[in-house]
Amino acid sequence: MSSIYDTSSWVDTWAAAIVAEPASRETIAARLKDLLAGKSIGGVPGILASQKPKDMLSQFVRTAQWDFKPAALDDVWHAVFDIAKGHGWTEHFRDETYYWTEQYLLNVAWDALSDDEDSDEGGEEYDNSWITCAMGAARLFSLGYGYSAFAWNALLDGLGLGGEERNSDSMRIGACAQLLGAGRRIKLHLLGGGEERHTPGFAGRHLDAQPKEKRADWEKNGAETWANFLKMLVDEQQRAGSRAAALLKASFVELFKS
Repeated sequence: MSSIYDTSSWVDTWAAAIVAEPASRETIAARLKDLLAGKSIGGVPGILASQKPKDMLSQFVRTAQWDFKPAALDDVWHAVFDIAKGHGWTEHFRDETYYWTEQYLLNVAWDALSDDEDSDEGGEEYDNSWITCAMGAARLFSLGYGYSAFAWNALLDGLGLGGEERNSDSMRIGACAQLLGAGRRIKLHLLGGGEERHTPGFAGRHLDAQPKEKRADWEKNGAETWANFLKMLVDEQQRAGSRAAALLKASFVELFKS
């Protein structure tokens, strides 16, 4: 007898099921816990007896796409880490979010590709997977769950600061999404601030404060970097399409006040 778990499409099925309306932080968490306990949700079967909850949640976190409902990401991250904390898996799932960003932010957005390069845009104007992942990575950072080097590199690239020869409106929009979604936390990190206790895991390392003896240098360099971020929000408007340029401008106005 066939099962939804015979193909990788079960991840998309789960994603749709846990954020189906009416959705809240509580309902999303409860649905995810039920699926991992083998219970059916809205006609979607939970995991099989032969499947391990940690392994299934890992695959789900690593590969789920949230383009269809990015507004639910805060609640999804809370649900994932509530479960992780309850089982002592927090460090493991910090790293799984690192691999999630690698999946979608490793290279460049499809609209930065040349005409003779393969892309899988499907007729969309922007690379929605890139933008959603950038936003989701920023929200992970803002909520204190972690942040990955892939998200950081995507932020720099979208602002024209990462050394990539190619940029695109999707990458610019993704950079704006990060700065609007986690600007305060990014600025705190640049200035050397953060958690005084070490946060284990690849995806958690950006949460740590710098040693006290290094913070003066970090504050000086970080203030310069932040000022450069604001400058590039203005400069990139000249190279962007009208919609991306408008978002760059709005982001500058919002962040300049902070």
